Amino acid sequence: MITLKDVQNYSQHLSILYVEDNDKLREETAEIFKLLFSKVDLASNGEEGIEKYNHEKYDIVITDINMPRINGIEMIFQMREINPEQKVIAISAHDESDILISMMRKGVSTFLLKPINFNEMLSIIYPVCRDASAQNVNAELFEALNNERKKYKSIVSKLMSHLRTVEIKNEQIGELYAQNNTQERSQMLEEYFAKDEEHDNEKVLFLSDDCEEMTDILSEIPDQLSRYVVDKDIRHVHKVRDDVAKLSNILYHYTPFLDPLAKSLEELSSLIAEEKDLLEKLEAKPDLILSLFDAICIDLSLYVKRFSVESMAMKNIHHIHQPTTLSIQQIIGLIRPDLADDGGDMDFF
Repeated sequence: MITLKDVQNYSQHLSILYVEDNDKLREETAEIFKLLFSKVDLASNGEEGIEKYNHEKYDIVITDINMPRINGIEMIFQMREINPEQKVIAISAHDESDILISMMRKGVSTFLLKPINFNEMLSIIYPVCRDASAQNVNAELFEALNNERKKYKSIVSKLMSHLRTVEIKNEQIGELYAQNNTQERSQMLEEYFAKDEEHDNEKVLFLSDDCEEMTDILSEIPDQLSRYVVDKDIRHVHKVRDDVAKLSNILYHYTPFLDPLAKSLEELSSLIAEEKDLLEKLEAKPDLILSLFDAICIDLSLYVKRFSVESMAMKNIHHIHQPTTLSIQQIIGLIRPDLADDGGDMDFF
């Protein structure tokens, strides 16, 4: 025998809409339902039931058949058009025809017969509550799985961006290596990977406010460019232009240590402001442009973290930011070849 506790194991987190035109019966039965369900909404006829159904999601609908305005049959059909999986329990009088009950079975989960017997009601609604609860759990699991899939997709995307950055850096170091003669190579690489040494114990760190602002900007730039590629809303490009200019201004606050970076970002911002050439390249080679901006933003994010705790007043600072400066000049040269830095022909792709 199904007990109240058995039903509550599945019903306690479910919501129902109870539709009954008899005021006294509706109020009395609602008190019983409130022992079982977390939420019980009431309607006095089919029309009111549909109105509430249109504004709320219910796990189960329990309804009388014979009601004024819109009867239970029509109401169920309309609800099924909105949600074909809606679970419905119909309340039928003993003297209603078998044909009507047979028709109703096409659109309801089960029946309660009037007058309602409490123990019989528990036995009838138990499997409906069990199935509705399982359906909700499955939906929650599916949503959780979807969220995990999105999270891992984001992680893979970030790893691919980092991998692409490493590839770009390797190519840039190769270019730097190739541009020097054999006698200079050993010295150049030794300086590039030299231990960071500070000048005269001078401590030059990024201010915390600058760190916070730059971190926000650097996370926003690739996203804005990606949005433009999708929806072609020029406001995204304007936002990137402004953000790159802000980065340049912040870096100039720490002159002379990051001046080459600041100057390159200033040139990039001016080029973005002209729009035409960048938009053409985004149309022709979106993946390439996005990967280069990703690489720059990742590099600069590392600078923000590093120089928030470590002084940028070091002997080999120019070697540290040189690859990123080259990346920025590479983008400029790709967008406008006539503006490419004359310091050397770089073609990493």
